Amino acid sequence: MENPVDKMAPKKSSDGEAELDQSDKARLKARLLQAASREMTVTRLPEQTWRGFLPGVEVKILHQDLDKGIQTALWRLARGAQIPAHPHGHDEECYILEGSLKHRGTRYDAGDFMLAPAGSRHGTIRSDEGAVMLIRGDAVSWRERLLLRAALALGR
Repeated sequence: MENPVDKMAPKKSSDGEAELDQSDKARLKARLLQAASREMTVTRLPEQTWRGFLPGVEVKILHQDLDKGIQTALWRLARGAQIPAHPHGHDEECYILEGSLKHRGTRYDAGDFMLAPAGSRHGTIRSDEGAVMLIRGDAVSWRERLLLRAALALGR
């Protein structure tokens, strides 16, 4: 890979140190960020914490792209936990790692993959035995979280 620093020709100060003007600094920063963006991002699960999302539902965010409004996260549902009906602004991909879910009377088990297309709305999801899922879809805002909590409290 080409080293972005090699393309710069910095001026030398009186003490021999390199000096960069503002435009050189901006170009160097842009090149470094571009080079860094090609690298792999690693999230080590022990370093991430489970965060309470809804009663009996915890989320561990692995990656967020707030510019696109999407995230990848692990979701853990306790026995009897449910996620209220909600719409999808983006495709939502869900892979069940452990346990099972019920949606509109159908049971889905570990190893099952589900895709809820952008613009769709699904009903309440329930886990009788508990479940862990890998979900890539909408980045959920605090506002949406509050709306889901309200829907759950109202039994919707």
